[in-house]
Amino acid sequence: MNKPILILTALEVERLAIEHYLKNIELILHPITGTDYTSGTYRCNDRILDVIVARTDQTNVNAAIETERAIAHFEPEYVFFAGVAGGLKDVEVGDIIIGRDVYGFERGKTEDNVFKPRPQFGASSYALERLASQYAKSTAWNQRVENLLNSDFAPVIRTFTGTIASGEKVNASIDSDLHKFLKQNASHALGIEMEGLGFLEVCRMRPLIKTLLLRSISDLVDGKSDMDGKGSQFYASANVAAFLFGLLEQLDFSDTATELNREQKLVEIMCKLYPAGLRDNQIWIAAGGDLSLVNLGQSGRGQWVEAIRTLKLGGGGNVNIDRLIETVADEYGNNKDVKELL
Repeated sequence: MNKPILILTALEVERLAIEHYLKNIELILHPITGTDYTSGTYRCNDRILDVIVARTDQTNVNAAIETERAIAHFEPEYVFFAGVAGGLKDVEVGDIIIGRDVYGFERGKTEDNVFKPRPQFGASSYALERLASQYAKSTAWNQRVENLLNSDFAPVIRTFTGTIASGEKVNASIDSDLHKFLKQNASHALGIEMEGLGFLEVCRMRPLIKTLLLRSISDLVDGKSDMDGKGSQFYASANVAAFLFGLLEQLDFSDTATELNREQKLVEIMCKLYPAGLRDNQIWIAAGGDLSLVNLGQSGRGQWVEAIRTLKLGGGGNVNIDRLIETVADEYGNNKDVKELL
């Protein structure tokens, strides 16, 4: 039996946009909690995909709870979170953000009336993020865009790959303390939302499940109420749903396409468990690695790709691949994917 595609949304308007693409829709209730899911099918080229849609409601806490529950129950191979976000940088209403990673901005310490951030990080699966970035430049996506454009919003729909800020606060004014904080501490973030960190934090514990965060911009910092009144949430939800289902048609579901070697699995596991890179929880030093031998001025994923390539070639300090896996197992010994590498 083929594993289903799991798609999570926060809002009902987002869920309805996803369900628009499905056939043979049925209601499924979780046998213990009674949580409602939508089951449906999507014809993808010459294949019929089984799709499960779950609504998490807003906030990272709710997103984490519902993501955990749905993954445990349905055991999907692919998990997507698709919905709307507020724009922070370079984007307009209707644009798509492929969430390479998230910056969780809520965590920190207040000392002498000064908030000192201790950000959290999460990352989408590299292969999916890259595939989505390629699809965004394709003729197939450009043809879909022609049917999505709305004269009430920007005359084009652009696609960006980058960071999304995630927290429990709504950013509704460029003069707010929150906006100033984000400009100071997360100036690279393209959008802001409330669920991505919780979603990716749960997926972090299942690093070999393929995961991707997708957002479409429903409003900018100022003028949120005006955009909502024009139906921007419906517009953005339709855009991200169209992108997601177009992306599904690019996936290769053959057995050979999903088989990873040991080093590739290790890269995925390290990027999910330690998304900030080699210094995350001091894991590289704990394994005997030398930080000076890897370029730390790149993204967390870039650090891990370089580090594991270095290990494969016999470098890295007093560390090798087995030693690194054993060190990870000391912290995540019950993790199924880590156990398989051992």
